[in-house]
This record gives sequence, C-alpha cells and structure tokens, in this order.
Amino acid sequence: QASGPMISLAFHHDRIVAATISDGGDFVLASDFATPDGDYRGWLLAARDAVDALGDGTAAMKVAVALPAIVDEGVVSFTPLATIGQSNLQRDLQSALGREVGLYGFGDCLAAFEARDMPKSDTLVALWIGKSCHGGIRANGARLKGAHGAAGNWAHLQLPSPVPHELDGRHCWCGRSGCLETFLSESGFEDDYERITGERHDAASIAAAAATGDIVADSVVQVFEDRLGRATATIISLFDPQMIILGGMVPLPERLETRVPRKWPGYVQINRTKTRLAVSAHCADALLKGAALLMSGND
Repeated sequence: QASGPMISLAFHHDRIVAATISDGGDFVLASDFATPDGDYRGWLLAARDAVDALGDGTAAMKVAVALPAIVDEGVVSFTPLATIGQSNLQRDLQSALGREVGLYGFGDCLAAFEARDMPKSDTLVALWIGKSCHGGIRANGARLKGAHGAAGNWAHLQLPSPVPHELDGRHCWCGRSGCLETFLSESGFEDDYERITGERHDAASIAAAAATGDIVADSVVQVFEDRLGRATATIISLFDPQMIILGGMVPLPERLETRVPRKWPGYVQINRTKTRLAVSAHCADALLKGAALLMSGND
C-alpha cells in the first residue's frame, strides 16, 4: 500500500496515463493523453496537463512516474523515447509540476507490484514486454538497482542459442542487432507474422487468430514461446529466481505459463527447476501502482 494518496504517471510510446491512487492502493481517478509531438518541453507540458486533469484535490500529492527507460538519480537514459533520453527528467518534472517527483523504470514498477505478497527471501525477476522491453529484479525484499540503475536490462542481451540465420535482419533501436527485444516484443511478434504472410497485423489480432486454430498464427506463437524459453532459461542461470513474472504484451498467457517452462531443461544446469513462470493479471495498472509503491518506500 502507498503511504498516503499519490499521483502516478506512466509514459508509454503512444500515450501518457495519469491516475490518482488512494492510500489503500486503489485507483480513484484517471486521465489518458496522447504523447506529444515535438520537443522535450512538449512532454513536460503534456505531463502537467495529465496531472491537472485529475483535479484540484491533488495539489499536495507527490508524483510517481513509470518510464520505459533506465533511470539513475533522476537522469533518464537508454530509452526508445528519444525526446526524453539523457535528460534530468526528475528535476524538470518537479519544476513543471511544482511537486516532488520520483522516476522508475517499467521493469522495476512491475517487480515492485508483483512482489507484494511474496516472501521477502524470494527472488523475483519481472519482464515487461511491450513496444520496448524492460526488466526489474527483487531480492531479499528490496529492489536490485545496480551500479547504474540498469539491473534487469534483459532486453538488450542477444538471443541465446540462435539457430542459423535467426539473428539476420534483427536491427535494434539501441544500435546493435539480435537483441532479445527485436524478438520478444510487440513489433518482433508482428514482424515474424509479416515475414511469413507478407501481411502486417497487430499482436493482439495474431494471438486471437492462434487461439482459434489459425496454423500460421499458431506457428508464430510457438516460435515466440521457444525464444522466451531460451531467454528465461538464461535468467534462471544468472539469478535462480523463485518467480519470473511477465507483463505487457504476452500472447496466450495461460498457454505460455505451461509451455515455456518445458523449454528450460535443455538450457539450464538444474535437474528440476523450482522457478515458476507467471503472467501478470494486472497489465498496465501494475506500472502505475508499482511506481506509487516505489515512491512511497513501501515496496
């Protein structure tokens, strides 16, 4: 639970979502704005408008912000949102909003929210899969931040155990190729379908077609499962967590929860892993509530 009511913002690729969160962690009021075109100042003004839309009763509330980025001491880096990259967004938002602001990466927000009911001694790795991908790690009841705020940056590791030509043409916005994000993301999922069919469909439509027995769509999901299995096996080898939680765009979640762990024995040096894989049932809400938990210190 948050310590007092709070405002939470999530900066997505296509929108800024703002919500008032009660002391008990429930949503009170929310607003949704399209992301601004243009410069950095436009982002600051859009954030101010989103907060103002929540009403006068929020004037004294702190603001927790979830970002698709690495955040270190208020400075945003390694984000596909180029307009806000390499900025001291915390300082500038505090000036624009006239209140205290905290910044947190998507992966850390998801991890904080999903770790609420876990034993403190357990390790949890959270993987946010969206238009860009992000990670967060909880260990011994606290966020594992790392030296640069970058712990859990799984999406820019190269795809493990690639088959011939699997990495070809997989250019990432970060400047390298073969990053996991180019495979295990909304765009990667859609790209795979387009390579087979020559047609572009959104991830939700492809997953829905697979669920109704479309053979081509189902094959795309199977490839996604195999690659996710390799990626999560690497995470098990590194951190040996009790839980891996997935959030964001996860096609056919119940199926993935069953099938992905079946991939692990071929890639991990553990006879029978005790790690559980689960898909968050709270989707984007987990980002907003997780940011509030991190801001309050009750994470």
